[in-house]
Amino acid sequence: MAKNNTQQPFSTPAVDPNAYLRQDDVRLQDISIVTQSNPEGVSIMNQYAICQISEDIFQNNISGIISGIDASSVVTNLPLTGQEYVLLSFHTPSTGKEIELFFIIDKITDRIPLKNKQSQIYDIHFICPTFTIGLFSSVNKSYNNQTISNIVDDIYTNFINPSSYDTVESSENGKQLITNENTNGEQNIIIPNWQPFLAINWLAKRAASTSNPKIANYVFYQDLSGFHFCSLSSFFQKNVVKTYTYGVDNANDFIRDHPNLEVNVESSFTHIRKLIISGFDRSREIYRGTYASSMLVHDIVNKSYTVQNYNYLKEFSELPSLNPSPILPQKANIFSTKPSSKEYFVPTHTNMYGVPNDVKFNSGNEGVENWMQRHDAQISQLLSNSIEILVAGDSTRRVGDKISAIINSFEGTDENGRGKLDYSATGNYIVTKITHNISKTKGHTLLMKLCKESNVEPTPDYTIFDSGNASSVESVLS
Repeated sequence: MAKNNTQQPFSTPAVDPNAYLRQDDVRLQDISIVTQSNPEGVSIMNQYAICQISEDIFQNNISGIISGIDASSVVTNLPLTGQEYVLLSFHTPSTGKEIELFFIIDKITDRIPLKNKQSQIYDIHFICPTFTIGLFSSVNKSYNNQTISNIVDDIYTNFINPSSYDTVESSENGKQLITNENTNGEQNIIIPNWQPFLAINWLAKRAASTSNPKIANYVFYQDLSGFHFCSLSSFFQKNVVKTYTYGVDNANDFIRDHPNLEVNVESSFTHIRKLIISGFDRSREIYRGTYASSMLVHDIVNKSYTVQNYNYLKEFSELPSLNPSPILPQKANIFSTKPSSKEYFVPTHTNMYGVPNDVKFNSGNEGVENWMQRHDAQISQLLSNSIEILVAGDSTRRVGDKISAIINSFEGTDENGRGKLDYSATGNYIVTKITHNISKTKGHTLLMKLCKESNVEPTPDYTIFDSGNASSVESVLS
């Protein structure tokens, strides 16, 4: 009998189209430009090279840039006049649902022809349409006996919310006021014809939390899900959503057991590829009252005054923190004991509102002792310790997320071959800025800025030596 040499076809596992298959995998469904005359949109997927989307906890709106090579003269043929919209949809396979974003084109950079004279390169800058809505509206309104969180809700609903406009913006997703954290105390406030974002930012500086009046680090920002008005301290009390590691020798970033099997997402996403550890600038922090300040409150009617000093170390244990230890040594420090380094002067006016029997609303600066010094200090404390990391793209990550970073020491292993951690950089952080980089050739990566206001390990109470005698820093410099 003749031998059958017929080979069986190679059998491969079935591939899930939604699986994470390669390094920095992303499903960029479409990038379209929508005009009033063409509401269906014109796809520019063939023209784009890199798309960047940025969210920042200290910025009111998300924004982005599309960089590309245009051989179709889109700018001229549509044409683009600054009244068009960018519709963008993407998601990370296996991890998140599709995100649809709607932006208005804000700027086009200089167009530079390439050598073939048949194509040009330029950038399209875009921003959330609520930014433009804010430019076209103003708040000229008084609020009586209202909490700041209620005032913010009113300004957003009546002056920012896209659904109140009969335009294409009303169809966009992710523009709801998702978080509106309650604030302490009622206010009498007049908003004097300010743009809505300016008004809310001013209110955020005056806001204190109902859970703890010493929490005064409110921010108003937008992420890929919507808008948030809340305190930074509220993030400190959340659970860690992801742990990232730097300095692991055998880090598997995109290893697959088979070409048709998906990547180990958990292993890939936790690897820090690039790291920048930011230094501090103590002189600038002292100027901002980060660790100590003094406030003189002057009553111009009674011709009396009170003085309140702020001390970072004294208040550290009274507030939520990301990590257990303050960033300054408990004893040997020269910063928190110098309130004259930053001085505030605040005028008040007793019975300003003509209600002498109502002590709650008669000074013209209600609650100033809670928020003025603490807002500047608490924001600066968070910004004083930061790192920037580059990791695999993840459409579920948001600014405000609490994450943990494990940074291996740069000094190498000890005599027993055991590695050490860099405890000044290791710890819990808040994600304060994210830049989504979606490249046609390289895929999706995240560049994130992480900030913390405390350390995992206590800072040593070190001494310095002067002529052979050990003495504390305080005694030498006082």
